[in-house]
Amino acid sequence: MPESVISHPSEDPDEKETISVRSLELLKDRAIKDNNYAVRSEALLTLAKNYSGNNDIFELIKERAVRDSHYSVRKNALQELARLWKGSPGTLFLIRERATEDINYEVRRAAVKALAENWKYMPEILELLRDWAEHAEDKFVRSTALQELSRCWGKSCCSLDFITGRVVEEKDGFVRAIAIQSVAKYWSKEPGVLQLVKDKALNDEHYSVRSAALQELAEKWPSREDLISLIKERAVKDVHYSVRGVAIQELANGWRNDSDIMEFIRDRCIHDEDNMVRGTAVSMLASLWPEEPGTFELVLEKAVFDEHYSVRKNAMEELANAWHEKPETLRLIRDRLLNDIDNFVRITAVQELAKIWPADPGTLPLIKEIALKDKDEFVRDAAVRELIDGWQDEAVKEFLKKLA
Repeated sequence: MPESVISHPSEDPDEKETISVRSLELLKDRAIKDNNYAVRSEALLTLAKNYSGNNDIFELIKERAVRDSHYSVRKNALQELARLWKGSPGTLFLIRERATEDINYEVRRAAVKALAENWKYMPEILELLRDWAEHAEDKFVRSTALQELSRCWGKSCCSLDFITGRVVEEKDGFVRAIAIQSVAKYWSKEPGVLQLVKDKALNDEHYSVRSAALQELAEKWPSREDLISLIKERAVKDVHYSVRGVAIQELANGWRNDSDIMEFIRDRCIHDEDNMVRGTAVSMLASLWPEEPGTFELVLEKAVFDEHYSVRKNAMEELANAWHEKPETLRLIRDRLLNDIDNFVRITAVQELAKIWPADPGTLPLIKEIALKDKDEFVRDAAVRELIDGWQDEAVKEFLKKLA
């Protein structure tokens, strides 16, 4: 906040009151008229914190919740109204209205969440959220209503028939995914629920639903051997890379003591067609099986030879994190800094060298060389930043002056 808005201590009671009035007027002016939305938001939060008993401030914040041009200010205003004035006339009506009328989805979501958190003791709010979860035109209102029903009311929010209806009939994939999570969380032991989740993992048209279903299968029914086969099959055959990636993560985290799973993850690290999936497999191997024979060598190979820069970059980061004491790791990162064709990989190599091996005799001369000679300006800039942040001696300062 600008300094002029802050009240300074005074020993004179009359002067204190004058300063307080002046500060209040300045804050109100900032909350309404400042060109910077962050300043308006901070002024509004300060007013709410310090003048919650002032009816004029209540009216001002209500007005800002509707009329401010930036969504984050309107969102903050709604949250403050729910937090400090939930019993005041007009607050509940306004928040209900903004849940469906605001032009920004973040504000609408915040309004739905505020209703659930602050008025969940009112039966009509539970009924309202159930209605929105099924009938609201806006998918963000439907999704948030479903989330809040589960979070604030648990299993008592609705019937199994209601929630399975959302799983089957909801037209938006992301909303169906939330419904799948809810049905698995609260009704996993009910007849037909496991089959419903399996069907969604295999056949739903939207990748987010298939991903959510796979996660729930792994979490809620880990003892069923047939599910391991299903998840492995999805890790290979699902058409969407994110579903295959989720399947790999669930297999690695849920069955890490199974040697067959480790070999399966290694295979996906090499053979999946998508770089995101191969990168996920690299991370799983490095984090869960770093001591197993062959893991280090495979990650080393991916850091050099994978066709996609993101996998090489990810493998290099995993090497630096898990195997930084191995001399082969330092040699590889130096090599990638000099020879990788991708600038993102070389930037990462500069950063890892400076972070983990600053005391090695070869690090500083190499980074200085990169700052001078690398063909890519972004790599040179990254090297300069590491020199500025990591070395404070006079020789480096002189070197940087010559570069400027």
